[in-house]
Amino acid sequence: MQDQELPNKILMVDADKSIVTQLKRPLENMKIRTEPAPDLSTALYLFQQNIYPVVLIDIDFAELPALVLIQRWRSSENLDKKATGFILVLGNRRKLEATEKKLMEELEDIDVIAKPINPAQLTSLLQKAYLRRNQKLRYTEIVKQARNLASSQETYAEAKIFVQANIKKLGLKGYDLLRELYEQAHEYPQALAAVEGMLQESPKYLPALNHKGRLLLKLGRHQEALKIMEEADKEAPQNIDRINDMASAYLLAKNPDKAVEKMREMIQLHADQPEVKFDMFSRLYEHGFDDHAIRLCKETSDPREVVRHYNNKGVALAKSEKVEEAIREYERALRYFPQSKENYRILFNLALSHTSFKNADHYKLARDYLSQSLRLKSDFDKAQHALEQVTEQIKKWEKTAS
Repeated sequence: MQDQELPNKILMVDADKSIVTQLKRPLENMKIRTEPAPDLSTALYLFQQNIYPVVLIDIDFAELPALVLIQRWRSSENLDKKATGFILVLGNRRKLEATEKKLMEELEDIDVIAKPINPAQLTSLLQKAYLRRNQKLRYTEIVKQARNLASSQETYAEAKIFVQANIKKLGLKGYDLLRELYEQAHEYPQALAAVEGMLQESPKYLPALNHKGRLLLKLGRHQEALKIMEEADKEAPQNIDRINDMASAYLLAKNPDKAVEKMREMIQLHADQPEVKFDMFSRLYEHGFDDHAIRLCKETSDPREVVRHYNNKGVALAKSEKVEEAIREYERALRYFPQSKENYRILFNLALSHTSFKNADHYKLARDYLSQSLRLKSDFDKAQHALEQVTEQIKKWEKTAS
């Protein structure tokens, strides 16, 4: 069946509403529905709720860099969304910076059009972006077939043979798929060899260099990994995956200051996703850099936000009967802002977690935490009631012991 030449609808991410007005009628004449997103929240909502074959996005979109937003949307687990075609819109006389060009090359398959937008030129780019999207969707069928074969030990060898047989047809993507299969099976030296195959064909191919850096990390070759990542990061900053990998590499290399620099970038590029920064704090803790975690938290968060996050996380763990993990989360929250009046909720739930152990020592700890909670919020009825029950139980145990 012949591919449809143009998408049936597009998303336009641009604060300048006149652009949508200007293009609406010419696009409607081609039976293309245009949906505007003048701000980040609208753009995120519409992209989440719909399938857009092609998205136009202003490169100077104020709330989040366009190339960052493209990366985040391409990371979707939905294959239709992952294959979306993107066209960057440049302001009048706006020229791409060298680092922007390099990041675009690295991300691949992004077209550019300048304002004022010529409808005929736009039509040509829409055709190109839509065709490329359909090609990506066809490629995902090959990927799915290979992944399905690789998911079973019995057919893993067959999966490798299948991909190797299609290497010439798939080109660099074939080497990348082979790399993915090896990596999925934790065969990191073989995965690295597949990446080297990509680099033999294209020595400065940044996506392959990213994979090489990450695989070197997994092989414990931290300094080599960092050298590759740092050079790539200078050429094409704001690659989300690389920034995240660099944060990990610096942690493994025992360089928490550099790790925090990259974590700040991650937090800035995910300002609407607070769970990202809490993940950064956890990674610092896990590597023993508690002070760095606390400083980064205080720079980027307020006490209410911290209490809400760890309180919700702790309650969810406690409900799943992972009480010790819940206690660790509550205690972590107290370390960030120990003097905050908002901690009354954390202290209350920390006390409840200790009572689940049903022994005198834990009940005494619960009593202390409830007392602290009430000092911060004297009219907290739930804490007052719990304190009375805990105190009564402790008296019973003391009476029995005597």
